[in-house]
Amino acid sequence: MTEPVFIISTGRSGSTAVSNCIRLHPALVSLSELILSVHYNFGISGEEWKGFEKQTWTGSDFWELLAQKEPVRLAPYEKKGLHNKEILYERTENTLFNEKTGLPAIASITLPHLTNEPDKLYQELEAVVPAFPEDSLPGQYRRLFEWMQRRFDGDTCVERSGFSTDAVEYLIDMFPKAKFVFLYRDPREIAVAFNRFQTMKMGKAILKAMEETGADPSDPSKEAERLGSYRWLHPDYFEIEQLRQMDMPYKELGSWISKSLLHAGRVIEGLPGTQQHWLRYEDLLETPERELERLITFINPPSASKEANEQWIKKSVAQINPKPDTWPELPVEKRSALEEATGPALRYLGYA
Repeated sequence: MTEPVFIISTGRSGSTAVSNCIRLHPALVSLSELILSVHYNFGISGEEWKGFEKQTWTGSDFWELLAQKEPVRLAPYEKKGLHNKEILYERTENTLFNEKTGLPAIASITLPHLTNEPDKLYQELEAVVPAFPEDSLPGQYRRLFEWMQRRFDGDTCVERSGFSTDAVEYLIDMFPKAKFVFLYRDPREIAVAFNRFQTMKMGKAILKAMEETGADPSDPSKEAERLGSYRWLHPDYFEIEQLRQMDMPYKELGSWISKSLLHAGRVIEGLPGTQQHWLRYEDLLETPERELERLITFINPPSASKEANEQWIKKSVAQINPKPDTWPELPVEKRSALEEATGPALRYLGYA
């Protein structure tokens, strides 16, 4: 099997656009947010990476991991204006999964990114994965990647997950010969983008409410009066405008982004040169043809011809939409706190 490729980023760094480009290449299988969806608990469920410590996995164990269902707790908020574009699975009365059933990890983003028939693909996997022989977690993922390559007639799987800067060591341990793309951008703009990311802000607000009140505000059975100042987070009283006006503190946010970028960069720079590729998002915006050529040369899918790669570059350029930086527009106090918090990463990555 061709070694997989992992695109490592904090998120809010153009990684979704890169995944959309990867999906356009006939030799590549784009696995968007697979590792994040399966292994990361965020916000409502807490914040931690999980599932990497278990040594031996049967096929049934592995399928249980991939198909673990999370309650669709944000559904009531979506009806009141919450923008949750990251979840690609479209829930209807006729789909396999909805608010009543919960949404399997692999079905929320990964499968609908690959196909317009995610339920069908889910059922195909459900018939195959539980029969995998007992193996390590990396061994089971390799079987999954091989199956995906056959299913989509590709020869290289490319996985991309937000927050993977904090999981890069897990991935290198599992796939020591894999290739790693470090996708990064100005950490100040990452922070501002996260403060526009309603799903993350919602998760953070709910988690803080749980810590301070001992009650989960997303649970409609809970009495709203118990939530005090977090009453607005209860599904019956949710106010989207209050969420829009809420900022995650830039000092705290910038510090996490800076530490995460530094950590990932220093880990990846320790890999052999043939296994690492650094992609600066601003360069991708300024010269997309050159950066996409560099990227596909690094990935180097075995079956792809020069002509196929050139056609892919032409198609992919349309996925890259330059937008001006917005962090300079922050009020002076917030901008100063953000620049101080992100200083180490700004210097390390050449932005200062």
